[in-house]
Amino acid sequence: STQSTWGRYKESILSVLMPFIASIPFSESAGNNVSSQFESLGSKIPNATPFEVPTLKVGTLDNLMECSDDLVKMDTQIESVTFKMLHLLEEISGTHDVAVVTRQGHQGQQHERTDEYLSNFKWNEAQFPVNKPLKQLLQNIHEQVLKGEENIRTRLADFNDIKTRLQNVRKKTGGSLMTRPLSQLIKDYYRKENEDGPLQSEYLTTLFVVVSSVEEKNWLKSYGSLGGNEFIVPDSSRLIVKEADYCLYSVILFRKIAENYKQACRENKFTVREFENVEEVTDEEMEQLQQQLDTKKNHLIRWLKNSFSESFIGYVHMKAIRVFVESILRYGLPPKFVALLFQVPSKKEKEIRRHLHVLPNLRSTKQSVEGLEPGDLLNAFEQHYPYVSLRIKATPTD
Repeated sequence: STQSTWGRYKESILSVLMPFIASIPFSESAGNNVSSQFESLGSKIPNATPFEVPTLKVGTLDNLMECSDDLVKMDTQIESVTFKMLHLLEEISGTHDVAVVTRQGHQGQQHERTDEYLSNFKWNEAQFPVNKPLKQLLQNIHEQVLKGEENIRTRLADFNDIKTRLQNVRKKTGGSLMTRPLSQLIKDYYRKENEDGPLQSEYLTTLFVVVSSVEEKNWLKSYGSLGGNEFIVPDSSRLIVKEADYCLYSVILFRKIAENYKQACRENKFTVREFENVEEVTDEEMEQLQQQLDTKKNHLIRWLKNSFSESFIGYVHMKAIRVFVESILRYGLPPKFVALLFQVPSKKEKEIRRHLHVLPNLRSTKQSVEGLEPGDLLNAFEQHYPYVSLRIKATPTD
């Protein structure tokens, strides 16, 4: 029923993960460091994971405000680019289990699902030194992601070029005798008969006619007199090739009646096909094109995996910078806040928001969220909450 369908749809929506980061100012009742503050909060709020945000180079308030404006634009763009890469990777690889981050660990390369990477996030000091100005860090991340996108665009164009060529060749060679190229079939026939090719002279010409299988007997009986023509070489019709639904026949006649004969064929539902003596793609060339496509596809998948991984790493670091900047602008200096990550189904978000809302250290910045429906909570902007709150994606469905 419609009601049960809606119920299942609603349940599926509420079970989708909706990760978000909340930045909470230090509580006076806990130690003056992030780990103590997290321990204190962890006992009050379920499903919280620490999200590491380093102390970055602040600069002036004007710099922070400018960075805040840039962050919103860059964050949106980087998220879009990153998950477009993932969507493309899923499409080309044919699998949805590819949202993976690769990074260097103590024992070589480590592979983590994106949700695991978020849960275990550690700021990469080697790649993004915290002593650099904020604006430079943002620019580095932005350039890294856009460079990866440009590389993918170039490789995707090469892949699509070969894919299109192969599709066009298959389209031509995969049709019936009514539509596909006939040149190679006709050449193969005359080669097998030890002949140079179809007869073409000053006075005589050879036509090739596609005949449906059910009309084959009719063709053999009538081809010599179609349209009342008398200038057809007797017994000149030869079967070139026969397939399930159609046959291809040749017929030799005088050039001067060729157009009249073609018209007579059309009237009798026989199709004259022009013989173009051109080189067609051979099976060997088709196989080479397929091998090229497979190679390009494998290279593209490898580049997409690497580029998505690098982009996702940049994306999460961008979120960390944004948490830092917005926390300073909201809570002031020196930086005294703890960032919490929540990766929970959307139906649990309201409960977590309520736990956050009653924290005593938020009383000075309280803004009422009483009366908000779940949908409002899921889509609310930051100003609905008495703390810094940012959405973050780990998968395309988040």
